[in-house]
Amino acid sequence: MQTNLSQTQLLFREAMSVCAAGVHVITTDGATGRFGITMTAVSSVTDEPPTLMLCVNRQAQIYPILQANGVLCVNVLSSQQIDVAEHFAGLTKLTPEARFEQHIWHRGKNGQLQVDGALAHLHGKIVANHEVGTHGVFYVQIDEIALNPHIDNALVYFRRTFGTFER
Repeated sequence: MQTNLSQTQLLFREAMSVCAAGVHVITTDGATGRFGITMTAVSSVTDEPPTLMLCVNRQAQIYPILQANGVLCVNVLSSQQIDVAEHFAGLTKLTPEARFEQHIWHRGKNGQLQVDGALAHLHGKIVANHEVGTHGVFYVQIDEIALNPHIDNALVYFRRTFGTFER
């Protein structure tokens, strides 16, 4: 854990922990390799063209891989996928490559990996990015969407714990 955090930083982190958020696993596969990461900092920007925004810590191992590969899949996790979230958040002792071996994956039209059982898969290309403080903001134009109509319950993150939102 980082030290020397200001009181404002600590309060900001605590305030953000009470903002319930959907849980996503971002996957990318390309010339610089395959990698995945669990994220909550994912948001829609516009539906014309369909665009998402991802905020990724610049120190994260996936950061340069995303920049170089330029394509990704946003897997919106269901309530049954806590293990997927934990693996890709690095909460288990699995290597980044071994994380992919624990689950069933399919490839979308653009070749990106989507995990079986997710609520939705949004495939796209990074069209812009910039840096703000410790993070990079990636804008992803979505070109393929797959929804799973058979699953209703979402995985959420609240007060630094995974939980379920049931419809």
